[in-house]
Amino acid sequence: MPTELWTLAIATVTSVTCALCGSLLLVARKSMVSEGLSHAVLPGLVLAFVLVRDYNSPWLILSAAASGMVMVWLTQLVQRSGLVDDDAGLGIVFAGMFSVGILLVTANLRNTHFHADCIVDGNLALAPLDRLEIGGTDWGPRSWVVMCVMLFVVTTFVVVAFKELRAGIFDPTLARRFGLRPALLQFVWLGIVSTTTVAAFNVAGSILIVALMIAPPAAACLLTDRLDRLMVVASLVAVAGSIGGFQVAVLIDVSPTGPIASFAGLLFLLVFAFAPRRGLVAKWWERVQHRAEIGELLVLEMVSTGGREAVDTIVAPPAERVRTIARLMAGGHLHESNGELQVTPAGEERLAAALR
Repeated sequence: MPTELWTLAIATVTSVTCALCGSLLLVARKSMVSEGLSHAVLPGLVLAFVLVRDYNSPWLILSAAASGMVMVWLTQLVQRSGLVDDDAGLGIVFAGMFSVGILLVTANLRNTHFHADCIVDGNLALAPLDRLEIGGTDWGPRSWVVMCVMLFVVTTFVVVAFKELRAGIFDPTLARRFGLRPALLQFVWLGIVSTTTVAAFNVAGSILIVALMIAPPAAACLLTDRLDRLMVVASLVAVAGSIGGFQVAVLIDVSPTGPIASFAGLLFLLVFAFAPRRGLVAKWWERVQHRAEIGELLVLEMVSTGGREAVDTIVAPPAERVRTIARLMAGGHLHESNGELQVTPAGEERLAAALR
């Protein structure tokens, strides 16, 4: 398969895996944990590489995942102290751990490909060249195999523990009453999120990981309320973002990491603006309709108590009053007799219903 298609395949499977993890973080109101994990895994990653000097060693993933869980533990420890806000605690911990990681990279990895640029931007364009060979058989790019394994792990965990996850996230108290252990379940899925972050780190870098864990789930959250549908929609948005961003990268001849992150953000902005019930346009139209409803009820009340002269006392532009009267007459709520406005039985019924 051509290198470009392998790059797109790796980007797609990485995007879907991150979107599934991000969906759980979003509904649990822990989206910024993805930002912390994408930075906090760095010390563990670097320390393991310094010790084994083999970037293909599984110790890198284990050490980095452990570093991510240390960040989660330290963040919870700071939050439980009650001395700082939750967001401040997360910022303090992950910023400190990332700073340590950058110092370790700068001090120990000056002459290797494992450098700060790769950490921030990822190495997606070159990922297809790193092949996984077992027993003389080429199984494809190493990143593709690793991310497919992580997608299988994440999907299996979500399917098997979906009811428990939903109960533990939305109503931990009820989950405990039914004998579930939401704290343990949270620790497990945060561990899976941490491992996913590590697996995607060399390919996506910290920027794309955060974008893929937040933007697609956030867009899906504006389109549906159900967790299962949210995860499906988030995955579809992630796939669309990968394909669109990759095409932009090919068009302008740049590394695909930035365009994919930007395209995911663009898709979120489109959904944010045009979502059927929660988008900016829908909310604006809802306010317009509400204002029109209030204006029509006010006109009906004024006509029923004082006639047309009372309508002229309403604080509103004359043109708006005329349009409101025209809508009410067209709807059969007002009629004009001998030059006087009168409320019809339908108008009286509508007014009574509003005043109940």
